[in-house]
Amino acid sequence: MIRFDCDYTEGACEEIINVLKETNMEQTPGYGTDIYCDEARAKIRKICECPKASVEFLVGGTQTNTIVISSILKPYQGIISADDRTY
Repeated sequence: MIRFDCDYTEGACEEIINVLKETNMEQTPGYGTDIYCDEARAKIRKICECPKASVEFLVGGTQTNTIVISSILKPYQGIISADDRTY
């Protein structure tokens, strides 16, 4: 059975594991300030055809959801979601 609970319940694909093996002993500054994030920003800007876009990386889904929701809703609006846990 394929489950789509969240991205924390699966391992990474083989290509990602291989890159992690290759770069495991590299010392880099904090998340978001390393060369890999800089390369990802450049690729995202290119794909979006927006060379001056501000591209920021967040540490998790909860933080990302909070920022996106707060940026699109008015202060008096909110989110309604169903509790659809079938497990």
